[in-house]
Amino acid sequence: MNWTIEPPPAYFVHVPKTGGISLGRLLEDAYLPWDRVRLNPPVMRTVSLERFRRFRFYHSFHQGRQLLEMTDRSDLLTITMVRDPVERAVSQMLYLQRVVREIPHTFTPEYLASVAPIVNASLEDCVDHEAFAQACDSQIRTLGVMEDYTPLFKGSPDATSGRSVLRPYQLPPLMDVDDTSQLLANAKRWLTEIDVVGTTEQYRESVLMVRDLLGIPTPAHLPMLNANPGRGKSASHYRERLSPKLVAQLEELTAPDQELYAFAVERFREQWSRYQSRPRRAYSISAHVRQATMRPVHAALQPLRRIAKRILAKVSR
Repeated sequence: MNWTIEPPPAYFVHVPKTGGISLGRLLEDAYLPWDRVRLNPPVMRTVSLERFRRFRFYHSFHQGRQLLEMTDRSDLLTITMVRDPVERAVSQMLYLQRVVREIPHTFTPEYLASVAPIVNASLEDCVDHEAFAQACDSQIRTLGVMEDYTPLFKGSPDATSGRSVLRPYQLPPLMDVDDTSQLLANAKRWLTEIDVVGTTEQYRESVLMVRDLLGIPTPAHLPMLNANPGRGKSASHYRERLSPKLVAQLEELTAPDQELYAFAVERFREQWSRYQSRPRRAYSISAHVRQATMRPVHAALQPLRRIAKRILAKVSR
């Protein structure tokens, strides 16, 4: 076993609705606050490109490979998660409906008008909507798209545009962003280079591989954040609750993502087999110390965070 003080530098590619918030929180806790950054537009517009290249941990929210290349770093270990495409697409649609109902003030009037017909609709009634189509190819798009992310950083006139998976806007394209075949090919190529390709369906095994890669502790209870509040152990798979007709429709709509998912599962199996065949590689001392000292503090503060969040939501309405 190798001993280190801090975990090695790493880059987490967060594909939407794959358990990325939960895994991202686990990874962020392993690094010092000034060594980590969440790469979403509200944060990116406060970070200069020069500063961007000096972090030790990057949590990239739904951004493509060009963002990693913009770090100009060869020392970053890479991690991502994928999910069964039908399960993931349904999760994204239900999430969209929920957040539009609960926090409509965070969306533009134009976007609210475009999704108004589906906010309270059944999945069957909104399967043909453009928002569902976007949900069905999010994995090939996140892992395969080539765009210029310079406009999102501090100093750019477009830095306040507020891009997200739910409120997309056009970045300068570096490819035909609607070329499904190229998106799929690009995504597969990136997956062959990523150090740990986890899957939501094998979440615990995926976390074990990530822990081994970085030498960080495995928590007694894995975090499950940003999950649909309507789900529980008795309803762990959306497929079981959908009509056969809708499942068939979604399998057709997610065909490219299905191909990418099958490819990713093979990568996961190869990596899991290698993980099982060798001893643990590293142990990051500071990450273990921080978890032992700070996680009880985080847990104690959770009720206060929830109260503050409710108050802020009311004030902003």
